[in-house]
Amino acid sequence: MRKQFIFLFFLLFFANALRAQYLQLTENKGELGVFAGQASYKGDLAPNIQFLSTNFGVFYKKQLNDYIGLRLNYEIVPLGAFDLLVGDSLNSRMRGRNLYFKTTYQDISLMTEFYFLKFINGNKKYRFSPYLGFGIGYLSPLKDTSNYINLAGEFTQAPNIITIPLNIGFKYNVVGSFNLFGEFTYRFTNSDEMDHFGDKDSHLNEGVIYQASTSGKDQFFTAKLGLSYSLMKIYGPDPKPKAKRDNLFSKQGQSSNKGSKKSLFSFFKRK
Repeated sequence: MRKQFIFLFFLLFFANALRAQYLQLTENKGELGVFAGQASYKGDLAPNIQFLSTNFGVFYKKQLNDYIGLRLNYEIVPLGAFDLLVGDSLNSRMRGRNLYFKTTYQDISLMTEFYFLKFINGNKKYRFSPYLGFGIGYLSPLKDTSNYINLAGEFTQAPNIITIPLNIGFKYNVVGSFNLFGEFTYRFTNSDEMDHFGDKDSHLNEGVIYQASTSGKDQFFTAKLGLSYSLMKIYGPDPKPKAKRDNLFSKQGQSSNKGSKKSLFSFFKRK
């Protein structure tokens, strides 16, 4: 029984040593990913309704260590809202205001990403981790439609906007270097004119002047699913040095010299 216990102890010891060696031989250098989902705006127009639209994008992440990465995102985000769709008698003022906007933005952001757990591709014990991220982004309109006209009788354009994204998600290693992930991103902005209707603006419709609410800066969120590919680096033993290529004639000369010396000595020994 004692011998069996000692044998089992050494077996577990060597198994752990081999597993630790395996973990050291692989390193996650970064990640490429694509994603798609739904986006929704929160601001002055129809604030009680969520207008969902399809967003999509790509990202590249540089993994700094086992838990922290630096991620660059590019995302197409359509946003919009319509006062006429509130459909509530209590919001008759919004229906009378009859404002709408529909803007397609491109969003470029740089975020720091933190894993809560160790994540290693191909390892069943470390194949899942939630993560948290935050950073800074830049929102620029690609296509813009709105019926807002200010009191000077002018149409306005959607502005370029600075965003502060907060991101929470999870990632699961499916097979090899391929991962599935889902995430929710909430973006604070530095503008109240994402919907063209700022807190200090007024809108004239059918002889009635409508003043904007004082809801503060506009915001929006995205929820998405995606597929990513981890850029793995695998370390192994150093390659064996190549043997020096000797000259064919020198080998033959050496062998013939050795043979002649041996035969000469043997001749003297005989005598």
